[in-house]
Amino acid sequence: MRHIVHSLKETQKIASEIALAAHGGDVFALQGELGAGKTVFVKAFAKALGVRGVVSSPTFLLMKTYNVKGQVSGVKCLVHVDAYRVHDAQELVDIGLGEYLGRPDTVVLIEWAEKVKKMFPQKHVQWIRFQFSKRKDERVLTLMSNPIH
Repeated sequence: MRHIVHSLKETQKIASEIALAAHGGDVFALQGELGAGKTVFVKAFAKALGVRGVVSSPTFLLMKTYNVKGQVSGVKCLVHVDAYRVHDAQELVDIGLGEYLGRPDTVVLIEWAEKVKKMFPQKHVQWIRFQFSKRKDERVLTLMSNPIH
């Protein structure tokens, strides 16, 4: 599915809709250039799930976990990963990401997921590609089952 968005608000709306349909065990693998909207998407996704407080990119920490208050589809935990600085998927294994993948009460969102795609199970991963459009005021969000290389 492909969405053309013209504003942060439209990106936030799509993220909220996807979050409200999410289930524990889901992994959302986010691909795209710097500034394409991945973190905006994650913040809106978290808010829709019921995460309270500030959600920020874990660029230097690599991974942050948040308690979910809204209890959407039994989800109690949101894990936000930023693989931008990761050189090898083992770095994420070392900080415990594997413990969260596939948990029935947890949703995982991974920015720069293409860098570590070998570490997650294919059948529970929803890939979302964020692209700049040829038009200045547009971004393209594409939802798919398999990553774009």
